[in-house]
Amino acid sequence: MTLENIYYIGQTVAVVVIVATLIAIMVQGYQTNKIARADLTLNVWMQTGALQYSLADTPEKAEYLYRAIHQPDSLTEVEKIRLPYVFSVAIGSHEAVFNLKRRNLIEAAAYDRVADNTNRYMQSAIMRKLWRRVREGGCDPQFRNLIDSIVQEAETSQCVAPSKQEPTT
Repeated sequence: MTLENIYYIGQTVAVVVIVATLIAIMVQGYQTNKIARADLTLNVWMQTGALQYSLADTPEKAEYLYRAIHQPDSLTEVEKIRLPYVFSVAIGSHEAVFNLKRRNLIEAAAYDRVADNTNRYMQSAIMRKLWRRVREGGCDPQFRNLIDSIVQEAETSQCVAPSKQEPTT
């Protein structure tokens, strides 16, 4: 075996080691991304859960939120001032999570939980009215279209729902 053959064998081994190292780095990067995504998903669940809970974590807050959503005419002037802030927090959380999901940075289940909250809010006419007021204020166009479709679905379902006086068969 000549020195030249030994040199070629050494070069081949070096190439194999380099390729194996690149594959190991790629696998490690993939695992790191999965761990980061799981961590961000947990963080989103904890933060948005705590935020939503904080809106109704006392009997007074729960009663206010209930009246705001179901009996908005019963709100005092001070409570009416508070409502857009509550709504902005909820819709802002949804938009943030929407953008994370769109970039595939969180699991779909975390997004679904926040979207479900928005669906519930949009069953209320006052919340839909607030949405119409803030929808042009710099929302992502795709997010705006999504919420518009949720609003449209809520309004359509309320239009075709049977009256409380009518018996259902």
